Amino acid sequence: MYQIGQRWSSRNEPDLGIGIIIELQPKSFVLYFSDAENERNYAVSQTSLVRRTLTPGDQLIFDGEAHTVEAVREFDSLMEYKIGDEWVDESEIQFPRNDKNELDSILALSPARRMWFDLRRKTLEHQAAHSASPVRGLMGLKAELLPHQIYLAHDIANRPAARALLCDEVGMGKTLEAGLILHHRVLNGLSERALILTPTNLQHQWLVEMLRRFNQPFTLINESVYEDYMDGDDNPFEGQAFVIAPIDFVSTNGKVAKHMLSAEWDMVIVDEAHHLAWDPDTPSIAYQLVEQLALTSESLLLLSATPEQTGEREHFSRLQLLDREHYHSFEVYQAQQNEFKRAAELAEQILPFTEADADLSLPDWNDIFADYFHDVQSKDWFADLVSGHQEKLISAAQDAVNWLIDRHGTGREMFRNTRAAIGGFPERNLNAYPLMNNEAFASAERHVLPEYEVDHGFWEADPRWHWLKEFLGDQKAKTKVLVICHTADMARWLNDQLTFAGFQSADFHEQMPLIHRDRAAAYFADPEGAQVLVCSEIGSEGRNFQFSHNLVMYDLPEHPDLLEQRIGRLDRLGQTSTVQIHVPYLEGSVQERLYQWYHNALNAFNRTTGSGDKVNNAFREQLQAFLFGNDDDKALLEEAYIYHEALLKQMEEGRNRLLEMSSCRPTVAKTLIDQINAQATHGLHDYIEQVTHAFNIYADCVNDVPEQGAWFIRPSTDMMLEALPGIEEEGKMLMLDRRQASQREDVAFATWEHPLITMLMDEVQGFDSGKLTSAILPIAALPEGTVLVESMFVIEATGHPRLKLAQTLPLTPIWQLSDANGKFLHGQFTADKWAEKLKGVPNRVAEQWVAALRSQLLDILQGHQLKAQDQARPTVHAAKEAYQRKWQAEIERLRELQQQNPAIRDEHIAEYENYLNEGLVRIDEHQIRLDAIRIILTTKPE
Repeated sequence: MYQIGQRWSSRNEPDLGIGIIIELQPKSFVLYFSDAENERNYAVSQTSLVRRTLTPGDQLIFDGEAHTVEAVREFDSLMEYKIGDEWVDESEIQFPRNDKNELDSILALSPARRMWFDLRRKTLEHQAAHSASPVRGLMGLKAELLPHQIYLAHDIANRPAARALLCDEVGMGKTLEAGLILHHRVLNGLSERALILTPTNLQHQWLVEMLRRFNQPFTLINESVYEDYMDGDDNPFEGQAFVIAPIDFVSTNGKVAKHMLSAEWDMVIVDEAHHLAWDPDTPSIAYQLVEQLALTSESLLLLSATPEQTGEREHFSRLQLLDREHYHSFEVYQAQQNEFKRAAELAEQILPFTEADADLSLPDWNDIFADYFHDVQSKDWFADLVSGHQEKLISAAQDAVNWLIDRHGTGREMFRNTRAAIGGFPERNLNAYPLMNNEAFASAERHVLPEYEVDHGFWEADPRWHWLKEFLGDQKAKTKVLVICHTADMARWLNDQLTFAGFQSADFHEQMPLIHRDRAAAYFADPEGAQVLVCSEIGSEGRNFQFSHNLVMYDLPEHPDLLEQRIGRLDRLGQTSTVQIHVPYLEGSVQERLYQWYHNALNAFNRTTGSGDKVNNAFREQLQAFLFGNDDDKALLEEAYIYHEALLKQMEEGRNRLLEMSSCRPTVAKTLIDQINAQATHGLHDYIEQVTHAFNIYADCVNDVPEQGAWFIRPSTDMMLEALPGIEEEGKMLMLDRRQASQREDVAFATWEHPLITMLMDEVQGFDSGKLTSAILPIAALPEGTVLVESMFVIEATGHPRLKLAQTLPLTPIWQLSDANGKFLHGQFTADKWAEKLKGVPNRVAEQWVAALRSQLLDILQGHQLKAQDQARPTVHAAKEAYQRKWQAEIERLRELQQQNPAIRDEHIAEYENYLNEGLVRIDEHQIRLDAIRIILTTKPE
């Protein structure tokens, strides 16, 4: 079907223009769009492209000159066009914009129902509004909107290259931040292929988070499936656009690493990046792999809650992955860091004065700003500080902090948000239950998992099981309890036993299909549903149950990060109560000693810690001897506790408040969130009703309040589409309320960015018959048989997505209405009010109208074309001015900041200047094309 040289256009991104296939791969192909100077990789199974061909009489450009197509033939899947005495194939020509071609192709269609004209118009209007939105790409997150996440994602995603180190504390949502950045860049056409490298134990968490939070399916390529994706000598990584791979697997397998590196990626995300070990002589294989990826990938996100735990020099090596030119010298970096620390200390002195209830004596501001006096003496805010006026003090102090952030924060690659800075997290309370062991579980003294050597038939003798029954029996009926154990086998067994014992219980583990896990989570979330959810270690990754306040750890994991992940299922922003952590353990067992280590050495149950892994490594041999009973010296716990507290103190002393403030500006974040809330679902409720009706999709409205709208969507036997993205055969609930949808795993959160909605909008635009419709207008004021014509033209500017043309000049519809004499009437009506007056026409009758009126329509629509050009001029002029203002303001801001901030380099500013100049040229080269026609005849009212 596909052949190099064929011409196609994208329904999803019409502003790219017409592309040509330049490369074929076994399961995909590459289109080059010359107008946008951009390439796109498409799967052969895609449905978003439209084949573009010409017909006799159409115009084409060959060797720089215009020609008329005299005849058409097809050879080897390529179209050939005769011009004069010569045949040329489609790969050698250019497609001109030709109004006659567009009109002829529309009039050749079979007329569709009248409602398709209105649906095309509404679709274009919604697409234009969404394309122009400054928060496009941030709306579709199925989770509560947290200021620090939204601010960080918006800042990084809008950079020409998204390269940053995300080092928020544990539990602050680095995975969601990275997902938001990727989601934003994918939706805005800036990323098409992404690779996520994770530790082995986090691969499933990432897979679930990307799918459930962003509707972005990834392919997991690990040791168990790598060979399954091999097709001869094909590279498994090249055939998949979005891949998750365990970095340990890749770095220990040369063939896999070679395949991964030879595939092209425009975004790479590395989780737990502090494990990229480095030293000058022998950097780790993992580091070298990421170093190679960093050279070829435009965007790179490194995630680490503890980036500096392996030392400042090694931390610097990871910053070099992000920008080797800027981080060229460790000595220069240290000097810059010392200056940044001084600025942070200054910010600490100013911060108390930004609080409304601060009762502080005023310092000598000239002395405090002595190092910066030359730069600040002319600032209004500095004059207000020095004046000592109380009514101006707060705003002046805030402006001073913002000045410091701009001076030292803009352009920086490192972002860090902390619990202390953000606030709103719950307390934790530990409840320990030492249980007397018995003979059946004597092997618990030798193994981390007490049941390791015990036959399933004897699990019922486990003292932990008897404790769990008693514990659950003591809880109130509506109390939700999350039970986590290590293995899927134990999760299944516990659920079966709890159900048999009369408890409302559900299990949740990796051996269940995702849809069954969603149902189990929804059953647990339902106030009338399960009292208990039993999760396995892997099965619970990426799921949040903060509506529950009780966590039972049926066993303890071997790694402190896994312990924190378990607690993090409940200890999250949005948790309304103290998290009660219940730990039953068998006396004399490995689990008891593991409990003592976590509690007495790390205090890991009562607070988060990003240093547990470092403490484990520092005491590795002693810890192993202690856990397995080879050394009962409790002095180890005290020694480890002192070591851990020293680490935490060191981290707190090194805490950089200026870095934290530059990582989240609350006022900016609030503005972004307000925009998201206002735009994410505005008008969507009515659109779902209209578009599902048009395509014969089963849609049952469950909640008719637009802001809280809910629809049950299911494929129907007579629907006009082959499949519905994100909708299973048995159907799915779409909810427009973010909070309600986020609390349920079995429903989808519907926004204008949901794949189903974007696909339906693309299908509306791709439904060619919808370009020509007809109707009758019952009216007494006009003679029967009067011809009226509606048209819809579109203003279109094409260019590379990074120019952000759509934010000022999106695909803009122009609606017009006239009679056959060229008198325009659209100023007397709104398009919606006019549509309400019309009635339908049988298809056979409509086809007769088109044939009879063809020559007349050509003359009428020529007048519409001229009128559309007149209407477009002020829109294009305003867009050009707005585009110039936007980019010029950013360029001037960067120039000013460059005077103090060396992170802002000349090439960054030059890049923005090039965007500005090219964007203005592209706006001048805009096109106005005919999109749809509706022919109307008047009749007498009944």
